[in-house]
Amino acid sequence: MKINLKIILSLVLAAFCAAVYAQNKPIYKKRKKPEEIWQRTFVAINVTPSFGFGAFGGYISPTFGYRVNENFNAAAGPLYMFTSFGNRATGGSGRVTASIWGGRIWAQHRIFRTFFAHGEYEVMNAIPLLVGANGSRSYIVNPDGSFARRTIGNPLLGVAFVQQGDRMGSSVTILYNLNYQENATPYIPFLFNLPIVFRASLNFDLGPK
Repeated sequence: MKINLKIILSLVLAAFCAAVYAQNKPIYKKRKKPEEIWQRTFVAINVTPSFGFGAFGGYISPTFGYRVNENFNAAAGPLYMFTSFGNRATGGSGRVTASIWGGRIWAQHRIFRTFFAHGEYEVMNAIPLLVGANGSRSYIVNPDGSFARRTIGNPLLGVAFVQQGDRMGSSVTILYNLNYQENATPYIPFLFNLPIVFRASLNFDLGPK
């Protein structure tokens, strides 16, 4: 039942993106001039620290995006995450650290003034944690000394609060991870142990005004 729920929620995310795209797609296509397309492009930079229960980390993801119209925009780009966990068995000493990377694609649709519905899908090469009965934490290590990694796909749904200026804007996003895997997904579930993800980002228009 748990697996079926994840599949259903993932399909809901895909349907949301498809419905939003269809809603904003004009009935009669009009060829856009190159300069008009360039004016709608932007770069969004997300840099978010995370803390909780003896763990801390950082998340950075620059994405290249396009504003279809004033109500809908989408972007894609790489991501990098740094995580560090204190070893509970030793009172927090002997920290376990790792670097994780991947990619993401996201879309936003305005629902009320500065509030946007936000849906995204990200893929990362996560490093699963081994948690002992005494609370010790460690990573699985391959024979060559490298960390054993697992590819994880995270569909996320939530709401974004967006403030957009003439050339620059900012946003704060609250997301729910539909595929959170304990001791594998690197996000730190610090809010009531729920898979909630908080992000803050800046975006910059690329084209001339």
